[in-house]
Amino acid sequence: MKVRVYNIGGIVSPLEVELTKGVNIYKAPNAYGKTSLAKALVSLLTSAIKPDDLLNVFANSGYVELDLDGRTYYRRIKRVKNKIMESSKLLLDDDRALLLSYFSPENKLLNQIMSGEENVEWFISATSKINELKSKKEEMETKLHNLQAEIDDLNRKHKEAIELQTKIKQIEDEIARLEKEKESDKVLNKTTQTISITNENKLRDIREKIEVKKRELEDLQNRIARLDQEIKNKESLASPEIKQSYERQLQEINTQLQKITSQRNEAEIEIRLLEKVLDQIRESEKQHLTTCYVCGSHVDPSIWKVRIDVISKELQEKNSLYSGIKKEADELLSKKSEIEKKLKELDQISSEISKLKMSRSELENRIESVKSTIDDLERQRREMEERFNRNAELYRVYDINDSINKRITELKKKKDEYEYELAINGVPSTILNKISEKQKELQEVQKIVDDLEKEYMRRLTIAREEFVKIANYLLKELEFDLRAEIDENDRLVVKRNDATLELRKLSSSERTTLALILVLTALKSYFKTPFFIVDESFMTFDQRRFDKIVKYLNSITDYVIITKSDENIELLKETMEPLASS
Repeated sequence: MKVRVYNIGGIVSPLEVELTKGVNIYKAPNAYGKTSLAKALVSLLTSAIKPDDLLNVFANSGYVELDLDGRTYYRRIKRVKNKIMESSKLLLDDDRALLLSYFSPENKLLNQIMSGEENVEWFISATSKINELKSKKEEMETKLHNLQAEIDDLNRKHKEAIELQTKIKQIEDEIARLEKEKESDKVLNKTTQTISITNENKLRDIREKIEVKKRELEDLQNRIARLDQEIKNKESLASPEIKQSYERQLQEINTQLQKITSQRNEAEIEIRLLEKVLDQIRESEKQHLTTCYVCGSHVDPSIWKVRIDVISKELQEKNSLYSGIKKEADELLSKKSEIEKKLKELDQISSEISKLKMSRSELENRIESVKSTIDDLERQRREMEERFNRNAELYRVYDINDSINKRITELKKKKDEYEYELAINGVPSTILNKISEKQKELQEVQKIVDDLEKEYMRRLTIAREEFVKIANYLLKELEFDLRAEIDENDRLVVKRNDATLELRKLSSSERTTLALILVLTALKSYFKTPFFIVDESFMTFDQRRFDKIVKYLNSITDYVIITKSDENIELLKETMEPLASS
């Protein structure tokens, strides 16, 4: 694996490093770019590291390139008219790399553990991506609900289709009976009865239509009531006041970020200038120069030591200021991300409300249409009853066949209407096929939901189980008299001889080990990193313990890269037998 870096962070001269599988130790003096090299490598694993944070503040272009397995990955950055432009091809793009590929004093988890904070729920959620899994599960549950609604609708249509077929069969039977009646002389004696039946059939048909429409109206009214309640519930979650509050917070955070970014850039420039001046003064002291390189005046060589102390102290203060500014910026970015997520959720709820209101409007139109149809049918029924009652005694049929033919014509017309409704609604066999397909899809989606639920629960528990396994294995290997676990509240619990200890009272090496074990747990459970970088400068282990940790790392990732402060610049390859995984 070959790495090329130029004008990234503090690396202002082209740097090329060839790494081999196993353990690689990169030695260099302080302020020589070890952190910049690590940051450049991690930037090929996530776009969360922005090009503005990579490019050297004094440079107009820079790059980091990685050759791995015959392919080249890169981030090439240019500054054009104070605007940063980038072309990139990442090895992968996963923001978990910030936590799980680089172990240094800047690691968020390490800072939390070192401060004594025991709650690691945020770390488990971030590395297991459990929130994404939960979102996918909710999406599938919505699809499941929609499929069930479709099946219910198809069952209703199937029932209606059966009823239509029954009515068509009844009409066909009545037509057949009337056709036979036309052939029989007996029909002459049934003239009055036939007319009465005809009138009664007409009234029955119209009454049935009215009942069907009333049931449809009731169903539509119930649906609109449920929609109103759903709209009300969602509007309570997405009021304009809530959104305005989030937008104000976001605007305030953006204003603060602009100010802090400016402060950070100024601090970074001052630090680089002080580092440059410090290097020059050290070189002057080393050479025992008696002439000031700035003004040319005579200088007592002993004064260089004083100047080194003054500038070192000032540089330390500037670095402390820069760290505080960076921490404040990180906190603001975290808050900004949370508020943007909440605003996105509010927009999604507003979109859902709009869709629900459109559905409600459609239902209202259908209700008005059904009401109009009911009114028209009721009018027809009243008029028909009045006409039949008024002319009951006047009905006389002079040609019995004419009466029967008229009734057959009416029945055929009614049959055509039912067959048309059946064609639109669908025949029962076709609907049953659709129901079968939907039920199969429902079962598949249900299985996905069940699998997601299992995976959701697995990810909730695997971190605890895997942590206990790895933690107690490594703590024993490293000869720490401790046991560790994650309780049901996602808090880190450490015990010695069954007595629970406060995290902040542990030694720095013990806390560092626990943070590293959490990272290793996530690496084994959720995330495959092509390389893992360790900044040895802050590690407070003795060499024997450190070697064991490196061996364990070598067992779970192809490339282990250790940055180490040294007067010389050197890249060492160490051959280690991987420590057996727990």
